[in-house]
Amino acid sequence: MEPEKTYTYTVVQKTLHQFNSKYCRKVNKLICVICLLMTVNCTNAQPFNAQLATMLNDTLNTYVSMIPNIKGMSAAVFIPGQGTWTGVTGISYTGNPVTPDMRMGIASNTKLFVSTIILKLAEKNILSLDDPLSTWLPVYPNINPAIKIRQLLNHTSGISDPLFVSPWMDTINNNPTRTFTSAEVLSWLGPPTFPAGTSYGYSNTNYIIAGMIAQNATGYHISRLIRDSILTPLNMSNTYYDVEEPIVGTIAHRWWNTIDYHDTSRVGLNTAGGCAGSLFSTPADMMKWYTALFNGQVINASSMNELTSFINTGNPVSQYGLGLSRDITQGYPYWGHGGTTWGYRSKMIYDSCLKVSVGGITNCYPSGMESVVFLLYRAVKNHIPGCSGAITGLTMVAEGTNSVTYTIPPIANATTYNWTLPSGITGISNTNSITVNVAYGAASGNIMVQGVNNYGPGGSFTLWVTVNPVVLPVTIISFTAEKYKINQSLLRWTVAQAANHTVYDIERSFDAVHFEKIGNIISSANTNQIASYLYVDSIPGTSTVYYRLKTSDDNGRVEYSKLISLKFDYADKIILFPNPASEYIIFDSENFPKKDMTLSFYSSIGVLLKTERVIQNKKQYSISDLANGIYIVEIKTIDFSVKKLLLIKK
Repeated sequence: MEPEKTYTYTVVQKTLHQFNSKYCRKVNKLICVICLLMTVNCTNAQPFNAQLATMLNDTLNTYVSMIPNIKGMSAAVFIPGQGTWTGVTGISYTGNPVTPDMRMGIASNTKLFVSTIILKLAEKNILSLDDPLSTWLPVYPNINPAIKIRQLLNHTSGISDPLFVSPWMDTINNNPTRTFTSAEVLSWLGPPTFPAGTSYGYSNTNYIIAGMIAQNATGYHISRLIRDSILTPLNMSNTYYDVEEPIVGTIAHRWWNTIDYHDTSRVGLNTAGGCAGSLFSTPADMMKWYTALFNGQVINASSMNELTSFINTGNPVSQYGLGLSRDITQGYPYWGHGGTTWGYRSKMIYDSCLKVSVGGITNCYPSGMESVVFLLYRAVKNHIPGCSGAITGLTMVAEGTNSVTYTIPPIANATTYNWTLPSGITGISNTNSITVNVAYGAASGNIMVQGVNNYGPGGSFTLWVTVNPVVLPVTIISFTAEKYKINQSLLRWTVAQAANHTVYDIERSFDAVHFEKIGNIISSANTNQIASYLYVDSIPGTSTVYYRLKTSDDNGRVEYSKLISLKFDYADKIILFPNPASEYIIFDSENFPKKDMTLSFYSSIGVLLKTERVIQNKKQYSISDLANGIYIVEIKTIDFSVKKLLLIKK
């Protein structure tokens, strides 16, 4: 619908004079389109248990047939680890059965969507649940401008509810094609039923006003916010906001007082009721909604606490949060909501312990469909493994700890138990107790257990366990490498302490990526003395070589040292001796090309004195013609030159 100019203020219009400065500051944050999109993680469940599916189908068909005023009904059940069951029975109209994809009005189950949008706006600091209505709305008769947004959502505002009482119900009914504005509906209000915050009184008007606030805060109708923030991210393709959005899919005929009202326009009804109850959906889509919302995929933990802050309603078995009730059926506590409109009824149940959702929608009013949803819920509760107490056991363990036991009280209906453990924590059990070992390098995480029977898994229970790493009892003070003789490395390392027969594996690499073990040394056990170790390595070829130490002990704990390196070239492969020499020197090299090689002798100040060709099999070269002193020897080929070898003649 097109909002009234008297209360619609968008960023573009900038007609903010009726609002206080707080509103101005918040609107200025909305220069761009508000996008409240979220990330939703979906997991693939196992196939729904066939025995349980048969039982649910039998329950739905049997009890709907026993209630004469139900024309058709669609239902769904979601169980973690199993997925979603859907079932239908009855007709849309004569000769046309209800199908699982038929959309029906969920009526007041719309309210949970609206309260969630308000909470998401609060998360973005666009508004606050403690904002008075005067922050966002002009003054309306019979509405206290000091009422808080929170009091709208939990029905403690005291605002009256004229929609379904005469003469306004008759006005809507007699004008089915008329578009009613929210401002017009507010003009129907009578005096408050109680002072704000002093009592509880369910009123659809509260949510009409909440929708107006969301639009004034963002510039967008609540239907757009629900679409962008909930329906699209959750892939709820079978859900839409009636009148404001195009019809999606096939709508089941609605029956009101046994009369097929399908050909009667819903415009008057769903523009008057607005976001108090205008969504159409399917039970399967509602299972997606409940599962994502209560698994923390839509709002943050603080918002969830607000959503589930239930207050007394005057009914000892019913409390109310924000668009969500907490009730008891057959002794079972549950969260959920009902919905009633002219031609449809809905009921949603969420078991916060089992994380099971059950929902149903029927295409007729009045009807006793809620009892069928309760019976489906009872069938699930009585057959799948139930809830239990918390897992008991250590919440903090050290690496290498063995024989740690975790226990959960027996789970009702469970014949076996499935335990899931974090990486590195191992143990096997099909009972309500498990003994585990914690390996070195084990990860912190949740220990989870589920009860299982012939009807599948039940609820899951978790305990977070923190794994504290154990520091390897070896302190390496130093680790060095130096060239030693021809083409060899001398590795030295010093440690401050070692325990449990520490093993030092020496590892070598030529690319600093791929390492091979070239030797090891075993330390003395349990020593607190400083100890030093040596290792000599022969280097093949000419290149840069890298070394590291891998330390390990009897308990399997492993640690690596820093990386060190040496660069070997042709000069490191040359042997020139004796030095000092008198009559001759011996020149030799390992794997060294002698073709076109020369030996040149220079004085200490760089004057060339003589040059000799290196002959392949000749090693001894005369220096008898040189006077006693210090000389520089250059070895030269076509490819390289080494001119840093000092020779002493005596």
